Amino acid sequence: MEHSKLSSDIFDKHARLYQQKYSHLAIYNKTYDRFCELLTKKGARVLDAACGPGHVARYLLQRRPDFQLVGIDLAPTMIELAREAAPAGKFAVHDCRNLADLGAFDGIICAFGFPYLSREDVAQCIADAANVLTSGGVFYLSTMEGDHEQSGFQTTSTGDKVYINYHSEAHLVSALEKQGFSIADKRRIPSPGSAPNNTEDLFIIAVKS
Repeated sequence: MEHSKLSSDIFDKHARLYQQKYSHLAIYNKTYDRFCELLTKKGARVLDAACGPGHVARYLLQRRPDFQLVGIDLAPTMIELAREAAPAGKFAVHDCRNLADLGAFDGIICAFGFPYLSREDVAQCIADAANVLTSGGVFYLSTMEGDHEQSGFQTTSTGDKVYINYHSEAHLVSALEKQGFSIADKRRIPSPGSAPNNTEDLFIIAVKS
């Protein structure tokens, strides 16, 4: 089975457990705040790609209720939970590797979707983001940082095996700049204690030229 589909099936099966584990995690809030600060347009149309159970969408809409937020995820149960968490948003089952048919956006946030995308899929996602973002649009991404060669199957706390892709800062910045993005913010935060492995989490916010 394809790695991304396998991951989405596991997340669908354990969606409520994931929600309980991560929904109230606040250590990343300053990165979401920075996204909101950079996206100054009132009534901005924002895509939450790989939205999970909606905790990022909920936070964004609390911070910026003017956002017109659309959330997508491959796991149907995650979409159900996201609708409960952020009823003002619009959510649908959709693959974040196919953004072209969703219309234009002023901002895109992809919080920890990249660990479940291959290097090739990430390059395509960045290219698609460049195509659907309006001029001056803001693109936020976060991922577990590491050498690509470290990618492979890992056992989760539920005993399931998920394929984790590691991405380096250099590769991501290069892919973003190739698509005409300029880097507006970049930071690292140690992974939370609840994470299955101790990693450095990388956050990059870029602006489309």
